[in-house]
Amino acid sequence: MKIVITTPIYPPEMGGPAVYVKELAGRLAEKHSVSVVMYGRLPEKVQGVSFVCVKKDRPLFLRLPAFLFSFLKEAKKADIIFSENGASIELPVGIFSLFSKKPVIFHKGDKLAEKRVEKSSLLRWIESFASKRAKNVVEDVPLKRPEILPFEPEPKEAFEKYEVSWKEHLNKLEEIFKDAK
Repeated sequence: MKIVITTPIYPPEMGGPAVYVKELAGRLAEKHSVSVVMYGRLPEKVQGVSFVCVKKDRPLFLRLPAFLFSFLKEAKKADIIFSENGASIELPVGIFSLFSKKPVIFHKGDKLAEKRVEKSSLLRWIESFASKRAKNVVEDVPLKRPEILPFEPEPKEAFEKYEVSWKEHLNKLEEIFKDAK
């Protein structure tokens, strides 16, 4: 299956869904063809994953169409679109979904983006537009990766729970992907 992931933020940038999307892309690439369409310049590479980067330093009226056209080029080859929340992603993906029958899975994993949505009627409208056009809306997020601290024993039990949470998350996504096709 060819999966295109869209995200407003990706490592080396920190925050929000960056770490989640990197981990998700790597894990999905073990079974699927995965590409990430993102805002940024120098993404941290993941084996088996291709990247399309749109520069963030452009004005919004240039950046959004650039993202849309880059995304459309990748989406032509996709079986599934997995879209991380954030207005700069939701609007182009929502527009795409108006003209395509390809399934869009919308992931609401960025809690800071959700707080911004609560404060803005425009952002609420954009999120609502994207959510209604999606085949499925997922809010599930696996556990955060445990920290390894100097002079502390390795948190083996925490890592086991982390891996179990990812396995359960991926199983849920695989079912959603099957149902969406």
